[in-house]
Amino acid sequence: MKKILFVCTGNTCRSPIAQGLFQKMGGYNHEYDVASAGLHAVLGLAASSLSLAVLAEQGIDFSRFRSQPVTSSLIEQATHVFTMTQNHLRELIRLYPQHQKKFFLLNEGITTNDISDPIGGNLETYQECCETIQHALDNILTLLRHNTI
Repeated sequence: MKKILFVCTGNTCRSPIAQGLFQKMGGYNHEYDVASAGLHAVLGLAASSLSLAVLAEQGIDFSRFRSQPVTSSLIEQATHVFTMTQNHLRELIRLYPQHQKKFFLLNEGITTNDISDPIGGNLETYQECCETIQHALDNILTLLRHNTI
């Protein structure tokens, strides 16, 4: 089983959206175990209301989600860790250099590499973020299924 971890800053906007979308896409089965965390997350916060709204538009109820910080245990257990920005990727490499081979930028090679943080934005900002993440996840799921990453 592949263990997928999505990482952003606070684990209340981008990474929960990625986790929810990936689970809906078929990533939540016997093939994949999916989680998310934040490099500077506070333990136990709900996803932002607008993150929950854009997930609800996709038919995903993520109301039980709670944030968690990145830990060495999560990194060790993961087979693939996807970050939202190049800064997140650099920070993970600095903190966990021995696991560098399992770290990937979620949007690598697709237009702009960083997925902008929608925090403070309106619903449209979150919808655009969700669309960007969805597009990246389509590519990631294909690569995972073909064992190319």
